[in-house]
Amino acid sequence: MTSPAECSIIIVNWNGERFISDCLASIQKQSFRDFEIIFVDNASTDRSLSLARELAAELSLDVRFIELNTNTGFTGGNNEGLKHCEGRYIALLNTDTIIEKDWLKKLIEGMETHPEVGICASKLVVQGENVIDSAGDGYSTFGHAFKRGEGKTQDEFSRSEYTFGACAGAALYRREMLEKIGLFDDDLFLIFEDADLNFRAQLSGWKCLYVPATVYHRVGASLKKMGAISAFYSVRNDRLIKIKNLPLSIILRRMPCLILGEVILFFYFLVLGRFRYYMKANWETLKMLPRFLEKRREIMKLRRVPDSYIEGLFTSGFRLYGIRRVRRYLTL
Repeated sequence: MTSPAECSIIIVNWNGERFISDCLASIQKQSFRDFEIIFVDNASTDRSLSLARELAAELSLDVRFIELNTNTGFTGGNNEGLKHCEGRYIALLNTDTIIEKDWLKKLIEGMETHPEVGICASKLVVQGENVIDSAGDGYSTFGHAFKRGEGKTQDEFSRSEYTFGACAGAALYRREMLEKIGLFDDDLFLIFEDADLNFRAQLSGWKCLYVPATVYHRVGASLKKMGAISAFYSVRNDRLIKIKNLPLSIILRRMPCLILGEVILFFYFLVLGRFRYYMKANWETLKMLPRFLEKRREIMKLRRVPDSYIEGLFTSGFRLYGIRRVRRYLTL
């Protein structure tokens, strides 16, 4: 009987036929070899699932295929994949990514060197450009998650350091942490589901380490297909994450900044002509409020860190707003 793989890589696919080949080929080239692949298909309608089966055999990859009857989103797909994982570490990888040869090796070394770390973030670089997409995730004093290092050149952010969280499109998680706080919230479906997980991890005392292991990312390849849907989820989930995770004492102390952040968001959607999605998201948030207040109570029971630690993770919203937010929503 063979022993379980050290790491389980979950790939959630939804009509990723254009990307599967490059993604799986980059996994096959990894210098760290003790891994299994859990390939979860979210009811794709293209050839991506059959193509992935062919490539797995051709590349001699250990892949377990999970076929879902409906599209459960990024959250549901990964949560289903986690049920089938055996590894001590859980790597999440988008289909529209290509990982460098030592990506997995570097992330696992980061975990093993730092036992307090529950999440390792990668350096995501825009495919075909010398531009960073994400060097880990941050959280602003205006109450919004953001991509750290977005738009900077690829040679920046070259050192490992602690940060608020990771982009789940290419990240490594400690299984021990996930067993205590869970993976993704199915109610979020997609967008900012990783920000919610980052927040829960930090509240419960687990740190996130950014490791400059490079992943080439076709930015927004899936979200651009959805347009208005992604705009809706970005607003709704932004609200729900604050309701669920932001300590009340911090909300009261930071109220002026949080209100300013909401005012800016309001005008962005108004100017971009997507105000109806903004209002729809707010209405949906109200309907989900009781359920998320209950989730909040459970999360606060697991809290292990003081306000000062959480606030120390925040980045000034005054430095982040402006062109960053405009560029973000113009792509939705």
